[in-house]
Amino acid sequence: MNLLISYIPFQVLLGVLIGILYPVQNIYVICVLPLVTLIMMFLLHRYLMSKSFSHQLFFLLLMLFGMSVSWFSQVLQDDLKDENHYIKYLNQQVHTKITLVKQLTDTNTYQRFYASVNVVNDTLTEGKILIEIPVKTSKVSELQVGDILFCKSNFKRINPPSSPYDFDYKTYLARQDIYAKIKLEHNYIKIGNNTSCLIKLQKLRNKVNTVLESSSLSANTIGLMKAMLLGDKNGVTDEMLTSFTNSGVVHIIAISGMHVGVLYFMLLYTFVFIKRFKYGNYVYVIVVILCLWSFAVFSGMSSSVIRSVTMFSFFTLTKLKSGKRLVLEAIITSMLVLLLYDSNYLFNVGFQLSYSAVISIVVFYPLFSKWIKVKYKIAKYFVDVLVVSVIAQLGVLPFALYYFHQVPLQFLFTNFFAVSLLPVVLYGGIIVLFKLLLFKNQCFIESLYNDFITYYLEVVQYFSSFSNWILKDVSFSKMEIIYYYVFLFCVWYLVDSFNYKRIKHSLFLIIICQLLLLFEMYKENKVSELLIYNSIGQNMITVRHQNTITIFAKDSLTAKDSVLLKANQLKNKLKEINYSSKEVFTFKNDNYLVINKNKPYYLLKQKELILIIVDNPRINLERLITSLKPKQIIIASSNYKNNQLKWKSTCKKLQVPIYCVTELGAFIKN
Repeated sequence: MNLLISYIPFQVLLGVLIGILYPVQNIYVICVLPLVTLIMMFLLHRYLMSKSFSHQLFFLLLMLFGMSVSWFSQVLQDDLKDENHYIKYLNQQVHTKITLVKQLTDTNTYQRFYASVNVVNDTLTEGKILIEIPVKTSKVSELQVGDILFCKSNFKRINPPSSPYDFDYKTYLARQDIYAKIKLEHNYIKIGNNTSCLIKLQKLRNKVNTVLESSSLSANTIGLMKAMLLGDKNGVTDEMLTSFTNSGVVHIIAISGMHVGVLYFMLLYTFVFIKRFKYGNYVYVIVVILCLWSFAVFSGMSSSVIRSVTMFSFFTLTKLKSGKRLVLEAIITSMLVLLLYDSNYLFNVGFQLSYSAVISIVVFYPLFSKWIKVKYKIAKYFVDVLVVSVIAQLGVLPFALYYFHQVPLQFLFTNFFAVSLLPVVLYGGIIVLFKLLLFKNQCFIESLYNDFITYYLEVVQYFSSFSNWILKDVSFSKMEIIYYYVFLFCVWYLVDSFNYKRIKHSLFLIIICQLLLLFEMYKENKVSELLIYNSIGQNMITVRHQNTITIFAKDSLTAKDSVLLKANQLKNKLKEINYSSKEVFTFKNDNYLVINKNKPYYLLKQKELILIIVDNPRINLERLITSLKPKQIIIASSNYKNNQLKWKSTCKKLQVPIYCVTELGAFIKN
């Protein structure tokens, strides 16, 4: 523990994390603060080394330096500050030249690419953009990565989520520096091809995909090989994805730290002979790192691959050190480098799961290994798989509950089977892939591997069928995540060395977290929320108070509304759900009237209501406004477009405040 705290990159990393979570945009602060920090560290160096509080003050200065570097890095990464960025052409009809740089998973409606913008209206521009091409377009199959297109189109903003608790695709793309999209149908022509090395590698991957798809392997085997070796999940069926998800091994069908780890150990054993030569240790490390990054480039340079390869590259560099090493050094340093390269990695779910799992393994495995002694190597391998699976699950548990709200309790059995055989799956896949590239004639290797993968998938599907073993609909807050990791740290802290001082420290931390949790629960119990969802063709109005929610809607909800309601329930830990058919309700001293039928509402005696118009009622809105004098009118998205336009015109004429959910998004009042 003391070694980690005294490790300078760790101290800087803490500052970087604070800088990402609390960004600063003031350019003067960003430029001056690092300079001041460095000057203070230089001037106080001798003084710090001679005083008892030197370590604490030096620690704070390094954290401050990390914050400054983080803020400066975020400014450099902000594409929108570039004068040549395409963002200034938003919502304009433009002529543009783009280059397709990455193909995404197709949807039922669109074929999608990421593209770089090169020229707009004869002006050189920069920036990445989302391309959507309807699958009904006859020319869609002609497009591939590297194509240069000239088109006439609009740069359209990415829409924010239509309602709270919906997936925020706009933020997701913004964290990848994508702020707009173009829809292409017949409004483009292909004018050339990009010949850069990365594009050539992408095309090579496409050729490998073609070879796989033309082989005699089954569709499921091809889909699994493409996902695990090439990072292409287009071939993974919904059934296969559900099986891996419900059995707790979904990480296997995407290139992750586990796959790179298997490759890493394979490379270590393959090139160990190099260490025998002069300067062999240095050559050995360079060769392994080059192979890792070659794999990363070939597999598409996805964020998960970059993250994993960076981590194992630093693991490889530790081979140059002699004597006792702190394994966490490599993890901390790789995390620091990644976050300085792109601060958005911190908000990536894969980043959080990957590092929490690896850190948990590195910290807890040595403790478990002291208690578990196995004599035989084969038995030790399988025992290690079980132990590592449990430890990794302990590390990722809070994030899994926060994002996915479920935990497959059969994960231990599935991991024991799936992870134990993962080297066979990967090595076998690599052998089959090279065989297909070199020799097209079918042989027993393909048939043998195909049968093995078929049984492999059947066993995973069998474990996924234990639906009663899946703990579902569990909610976890951000504060509870912090509390969980503090508790886990305290367990390790006490097991590592059990004494009175550590007991006192652990109890203090747990009590502080418990008080913060109680304060969070107190605040949540004070929260009330009125929400009118933006759901086309359906109206759903909810009123939340403490742990209870009341729904004013039709008898049956759409599938999407049910999903949004479930997300609301899980995030806010709602214990009771009520349905109401009332047309009048009160929220925060305001009276609301839901107008959904052809009734003489204008005869009501109550004045200054807030009117919510839903389901296209036949009403004379002008007479209604004159009679009731409403404070505000809210037009739900379940109304026809022509009715919305007519009512908006009436409200504008009579100077009544209006809120149109279709245009402005969900109506929220807290």
